[in-house]
Amino acid sequence: MPELKEVILSVTNRCNAQCRMCDIPGQKTEELPFSKWEEVIKDAFALGAQTVVFSGGEPLLREDIFELISCVKINHMRVCITSNGYFLTDGVAGRLAGSGVDVVNISVEGPKDIHDYLRGANSFDKAVAALENLKKHKIESTIATVISRYNYRYLTHVAELARKYGVTTIKFQPFSEIFLNRSKKIKDFLFHSNDKEGLSSEINRVAKLCDEYCITTNPRGYLERIPLYVTEKKNKMHSVCAAIFISCPIDSAGTVYPCWVITDRNRLIGNIKEERLLNVWNSQRRNSIIERINKKGCPGCMMSCYDDNFGKEGIEIRIAANINRLRKKGFCEYSRFMFRKWEKRIKFYLAYRGSLKTLIVRVRKLFVKRNPMYGLINQEEVRKALEETREIKCIIQEEIRKST
Repeated sequence: MPELKEVILSVTNRCNAQCRMCDIPGQKTEELPFSKWEEVIKDAFALGAQTVVFSGGEPLLREDIFELISCVKINHMRVCITSNGYFLTDGVAGRLAGSGVDVVNISVEGPKDIHDYLRGANSFDKAVAALENLKKHKIESTIATVISRYNYRYLTHVAELARKYGVTTIKFQPFSEIFLNRSKKIKDFLFHSNDKEGLSSEINRVAKLCDEYCITTNPRGYLERIPLYVTEKKNKMHSVCAAIFISCPIDSAGTVYPCWVITDRNRLIGNIKEERLLNVWNSQRRNSIIERINKKGCPGCMMSCYDDNFGKEGIEIRIAANINRLRKKGFCEYSRFMFRKWEKRIKFYLAYRGSLKTLIVRVRKLFVKRNPMYGLINQEEVRKALEETREIKCIIQEEIRKST
């Protein structure tokens, strides 16, 4: 099986926001102490994870969140925080920068009236202030937007906001009912079949705008599938998803899931209160559950596919757009545009797929005893890590060549 790359820790269910699309704060569960999360973080490092994501609820409600971030950085992994931005004041942003956080993801649903309707009064002003504070303290920021009937006409507004505050990435995600217990409310977010054309048009507009502003967003194929996914008669395609192999979601009570969507009791991986993550992840039970899911396929939640994959998807459209841009701007201006675009794009790619520093740390970790039960990593694993480094270098060089 592929190696673990990301651990998603829902460190609390508490949240100050009143989001219409989420009932998580209503689920009153215990919160694990710092010592247990510290143990999980160390185990994630031993398993080869590259990134730890703190989510919730609102993770900034944890008083020990800065200590948790520091624990991740001590173990040479990247840290991402998902937040509504409410508590992300100038002082908090400064502390986050000092603790070494890599990326903060802020939820933005559209202009103020739409955002406040979906996430609570005055939440838009707090989110925008958070983006401003992150920019001030030179912390990479991303935006998460849940596409529904309420906000699909305002996606370009999100792109304009991202440009203003130097946001590197917008993660568009179609509404999903998995975080909403009130079934009668679900249809309020979904589209009618005759709305698909309008949604497709808006998605096409915002994709082009993100490209023009050098903002990374979801792969074009992913975006084009959203209209079908959010219609009332949506088609769920059963397929194999990489998330069950490389991602490890853990809720605030310590339950380890195959993914956030597969939550039935007979397919839960285990609980970190009862045994260490090292044992849970390498257990026969997990292998058996993953094998069953892999054989049957998953319902296609569209929650994990965010990165720009540098593929050939829509290459004809991109070529035509670049030719038109060259004609309109002239060679010098076009060259400056492409330099800025690829500078941001490669920075994003390296940050999410493995920066030079991260790659060096990963290779170095191969020579370090991670855990008494593992001993030293063999030369074959060193070879694979170096080969992966070379592949990333080749991909970047090829894309730079194509852009010139």
